[in-house]
Formats: sequence, C-alpha cells, structure tokens
Amino acid sequence: MAENIVKVLLVEDNHDYAWMLRLILNQVAPNRYELVHNERLSEALQSLQQQQYDVILLDLSLPDSRGFITFSQLYEHAAHIPIVVMTAMNDKELALRAVRAGAQDYLVKGEMDVNRLVQAMQYAVERHQMVENLRRLSLLDELTGLLNRRGFLTLADQQMKIAQRSSRPLMLFFADLDGLKLINDQCGHAEGDRALKRVAAVLRETFRSSDLIARLGGDEFTVLAIDAPLSNEETMRARLYEVLERHNQADGGVAISLSLGVARYDAQHAGIDLVELMARADQELYEDKARKRSGPSEP
Repeated sequence: MAENIVKVLLVEDNHDYAWMLRLILNQVAPNRYELVHNERLSEALQSLQQQQYDVILLDLSLPDSRGFITFSQLYEHAAHIPIVVMTAMNDKELALRAVRAGAQDYLVKGEMDVNRLVQAMQYAVERHQMVENLRRLSLLDELTGLLNRRGFLTLADQQMKIAQRSSRPLMLFFADLDGLKLINDQCGHAEGDRALKRVAAVLRETFRSSDLIARLGGDEFTVLAIDAPLSNEETMRARLYEVLERHNQADGGVAISLSLGVARYDAQHAGIDLVELMARADQELYEDKARKRSGPSEP
C-alpha cells in the first residue's frame, strides 16, 4: 500500500475545507494522495461511474442531500469502497448510525486533526483491502457463508486495535446451537446442516452488517458487535431470542435453540486482548449451558 497512490473522493460543499484538506495531504505525504472534490451528491454518484476510488470522505450535509439519506444513497452505489463520514459536532449520533450501516469510520470536523484524518483514511483503505483479501482467500464458512474462524480472528483483531485506540465499546457474543448431535442422529445430517444455516440467518437478521458474524466450527458461532454500548446488551439478547422464535414459528421444522455467552470491552477493559475476550465469552456460554442442564431452580 505504501508504494501506491491513494485516490480520495471528497464529497463536501465547502471550497475552503477542500482546499485545506488537499494542502494538508500534500504536506503530510507528498504524492501519496490524489484528491478529487465534488460538491454535490449527484456529482459524486456520476464521478463513481467514471473513475475508481480507494476511499470516500463524505459530508452528510450537502446542497442536494442532507442527513442519513446522504450516506445510504452513496453506499448503495459504492458499497465496495470504504466510506469515512464527516459530520458536525452536534451530529455524532447521525455519524454513528452511518457506521452501523456500513461506513468504515466517522470524523467530527471540530475535533479533527491531521493525524486523525490520515489514520482514518489509512484504516478505511486497509480494512477494505483486508476484506477483499479474505474473499480472495476464501476465509468464509462454506456451509453458512459467514466468516470462518480464520476470517473472524483476522478482522476481529483489527477491530480490537481500533477500539483500543478510539475507546469504542465492543461486545463479543458466543452462541452454540443446542442439540446438534441429537438433530443429526434423529433427523440426519442434512437436517443438521439446515439447522446451522438457520442459525446463520438468525444472526444476520439480529445483528448489523458492520458487525463480524462467524461460524467458528461445528455448532459454535460468534459475533463481534462493533461500537456497541454495554447498556444495549439486554436489548440485543432480547432481539436475538425474538428473531430466533420468529424463525422457529415460520420454519415449522425442528425447533432450534441457542446457548449464549457475552463478553464486554470498553475503556475499563483496555488491558485485555481478543484471546481474553473470547475466553470470557466462552466461560459465560459454559455457564449458560450448565444452567440449562440443571433445569429451573426450586422456589
């Protein structure tokens, strides 16, 4: 990457800001970045049809589009290109919504410095290249289409480093399909494979496209929820079980159930790494299974 020119599409209606950004990039890394400036969303959509870009810097307030729709319309045409959202100080929630929907990162203009800007673009390009490499290396689970163990560990480690740098919270979910051996023995392996695919469908519907969802092997699944406030844990658990129940009712076949463990990462857990986070989620999963085996407690 260091040898290549990074082609940046800046979608921003402020001429002074565009001029300043071009000057900064030339000072920080001469001949490293090629900046193309569009003032309107319509111009950017046309430009995307004509040229290839490595990263997009997108202001959410443009003359012909404002708010989340600005991101969603651009993302519809450029999901294959990493997008970094730029927003005003009072629009952080809007920027986070864009990140949850697929943006790689966000920058607040009033808080932005040169290092933060360059790091955000570098990370966006690197993560995009990493995802492309994962596709080329077939680091996906063949049965479910989710990430496999190797793919998950590669991307999750990157997300942990970003979380440590930016103090963003993460939640790691471990889920086991209950009774897979019994399903295989009583109904055949084809039904067992279908049950695993149904779990994958439930996880995709429950979590966001920006979260990392994987089948680690056998009946084991995991999800790394990105930028997930710890206060949302119960809501996310409830949504998972609600989606699972809805799928069971609609399927009409063998009902599936999941055991669940969750580990949390935030500024208070800054000293732990991905291995420790996975160990904590696995321990909670084990405890959930133990509770199910012991049955309901006596009143």
